[in-house]
Amino acid sequence: MENHSKTVFIASIPFDYTEEQVLEIARSVGPVIDIKLLFDSSTGKSKGNAYIRYGDSETALSAVRNLNNMNVGNRYLRCTLASDEDALSEGLTGNAAKLPPLPLGVQLFPGQSSQQAILELLSRLDSQTAARILKEAKSMSLENPVLMKKLLDQCPQLSHALVETSLMMNVANKNLVELCLNRRQPDLDQLTTDHVELLRYVNGLTEEELATLDADKRKIVKDIQTEIGKGSYGVIETDAKA
Repeated sequence: MENHSKTVFIASIPFDYTEEQVLEIARSVGPVIDIKLLFDSSTGKSKGNAYIRYGDSETALSAVRNLNNMNVGNRYLRCTLASDEDALSEGLTGNAAKLPPLPLGVQLFPGQSSQQAILELLSRLDSQTAARILKEAKSMSLENPVLMKKLLDQCPQLSHALVETSLMMNVANKNLVELCLNRRQPDLDQLTTDHVELLRYVNGLTEEELATLDADKRKIVKDIQTEIGKGSYGVIETDAKA
């Protein structure tokens, strides 16, 4: 039976290798979602074994092909597909569940909303710092989407700050933000006139107009047009273009 596991088990790792060194080896074949280096509970020393979870089964298979028998520190690694259930029982998701210490928030003035405080703080950022924040957020989303989701769930103000920073840096625009939000398919009775007008506009975009968008934006528009065609938002008629 074909194994679709996204997790691999690596053995014969040099005992003095740290989790960071093992992670560097694992990343040589693709982005790593999570890693668990196993330690002896009685001695606290490494067992020389680790579980690695990748984003998809293809990358896991690539790890087996490329890491098995790799010479590392005069030892030859053994890499095989692992049972995801076994990996979970070893606490593989433990790293993903732990957020690093976060900085303290700011004190709100009387009558000041959190949105106003965020905008005030962002107005003090220089473009270099803002670009670095967006780059780090993107990197974390790609390398550890589980942890990123947990972070945004626990700190919704951060989501707002990232959106505002994207708008400030012209990485996104209000229409694109609206499109992303509308992918959640709100109930029909929750659609405002502005939502309907936006959906009507999106539904009327031609192939020539879509070709002017980058791949990510084009996919978002195509997905929404598909949902409109399925009636997910009710009957959205396209305005006739002159």
